[in-house]
Amino acid sequence: MWYRQLMDARVHSLLYDRPALYDLVFPDASETTLAMCLTAFSRWLAVPPQSVLDVGCGTGRELERLSRTIPECWGVDFLESNVAYARKMRLRLVIRQGDMRTIRLGRTFDAIVSLGNPLSYALTDEDLGRTLSTFAAHSRSQSLLIFDVLNARCYLDGNGFQERIEARVDVPGFAATTISIHTLDRSARLLKRKRTWLIPGQPDVEDYAEYRLLYPEEARQLVEGAGFEWLAGYDNRVFRESDLTGSTEGPPGAAAMHGRKLYAFARKR
Repeated sequence: MWYRQLMDARVHSLLYDRPALYDLVFPDASETTLAMCLTAFSRWLAVPPQSVLDVGCGTGRELERLSRTIPECWGVDFLESNVAYARKMRLRLVIRQGDMRTIRLGRTFDAIVSLGNPLSYALTDEDLGRTLSTFAAHSRSQSLLIFDVLNARCYLDGNGFQERIEARVDVPGFAATTISIHTLDRSARLLKRKRTWLIPGQPDVEDYAEYRLLYPEEARQLVEGAGFEWLAGYDNRVFRESDLTGSTEGPPGAAAMHGRKLYAFARKR
């Protein structure tokens, strides 16, 4: 077993090694994430954004969807595999490789997004602060920030944590069963996942990931400390008001995670 270092987190993922597979496993065919962003733009920006930066852009799929209406779309990702795939498949995008704690592109954007919980790979308070500084460095007054994280209120106080989760992935061209074992460090607010992919006709593949859990109050303190105005937080992508406990029903998704995320919205002062 080998691990890739993302921030202070050790990570190995079949889906990071094979980015095309990531898009298959998480298709978001209804484009719920795109709809969330467009709603936020219309709600909190005076005019439609003309530029956007996606920090932790992964395969670039969500950024490409944003590019339908936004002329300048830039993405940053830490992983060479994601960057190479995004550059090959999303020719309209500007993709850079870099560490979200330190990268500086020398320009600002109307909107900053960081979706798919890349911020959860910042395990320490220091790295969380440094990443928020990156968001701020690429923002101008009134720029909109949208990000998601794993919601500590759900995993620590609600029903989001399950020690063992078995899930089935069955998409065109790929089928597998995943068995995920989770451990929770409550004092450090860290969630660790060991996931095994059982793929017919192929050797089993083992994943490992570490995530920082953030309470909504912590997320608000982070953005305000970086010079942003907190606008709203939700545990869903359709702007439904709740107590942010992220209570879940039904089976886990393809990621073999049961808890809901926190979706945060802020504006640069």
